[in-house]
Amino acid sequence: MKNIGVIGGGLIGASWAAIFSKSGFNVFVYDPFPDVFDTYKSRVTSFLEELKSIDETINVEESLNRIRENVTVEDLCSNVEFIQESAPEILSVKQELFAKLDNLAPEEVVIGSSSSAMPISSITQNLKGQHRCIITHPANPPHLIPCVEICPGENTSKKTIEKTKEIFTASGASIVNVKKEIDGFILNRLQGALLNEAMRLYSDGYASSDEIDATIRDGLGLRWAFMGPFETIDLNAPGGIKDYISRYGPIFVEMAKNQTKIPDWSEEAGEKLELERRKILGHDELEGRAKKRNQLLKSLRKVKIDNGEA
Repeated sequence: MKNIGVIGGGLIGASWAAIFSKSGFNVFVYDPFPDVFDTYKSRVTSFLEELKSIDETINVEESLNRIRENVTVEDLCSNVEFIQESAPEILSVKQELFAKLDNLAPEEVVIGSSSSAMPISSITQNLKGQHRCIITHPANPPHLIPCVEICPGENTSKKTIEKTKEIFTASGASIVNVKKEIDGFILNRLQGALLNEAMRLYSDGYASSDEIDATIRDGLGLRWAFMGPFETIDLNAPGGIKDYISRYGPIFVEMAKNQTKIPDWSEEAGEKLELERRKILGHDELEGRAKKRNQLLKSLRKVKIDNGEA
């Protein structure tokens, strides 16, 4: 397989293009809003340069030469073996787009979606080609965070699953095989559990937003950068994970009994958090902070690779 199509020229789509092109694939990029390509090359170039700082073997110019930007959707569908969709997270938009791709792309072309929460069966429920459609959900930004969730639907074929795994393995992804469909998949359900509890604690006045952030930024997040929740507790008791569950399981059961309250995600809560956050980080500082986030992610990826934790 040599040719991959990317639907979307924004941040996620450009990140995918960088990942696939540096991995040796030819990439065809379509976006229904051509203006996005005014700044596209500089965006992809910066992503490739960030990847090169992690892996010095990446050739930025050769990778750029493998990308054909601003092609028609018809041209894309007729030239590729796999399509990665990165349209807005709106069900009707994705349904319409998948119907179009299903009609245009030859039978053997696999169609993956970057959907953050919607199962592929919801997107493709009326399509003839459900067997070739699959969720391939990244974390953000995809080119710096290697986790990719692969979640088939009930009607997704084994051939589609294997072909998808082959592509993302070749692209250097850390693949999470989601065994059955669930809203939010694994990553966003875990993130959602943390965010919901953070919102409950904040709304009920237990701590400020920055102090809650500090428990992750300067606490749990340091471990989570190289190990997950189960490995963490496996190392946090002398006898391993079973010992941990015996010691601390009842505490978490009691806490869970008090975590049934629906968190406050209202507009009023958003306004309060916005005021608090803007005192810490002004609107004019958001872009700079995002760049620093990417810089730190690059450094962290490099440290993990150098220490055999990639």
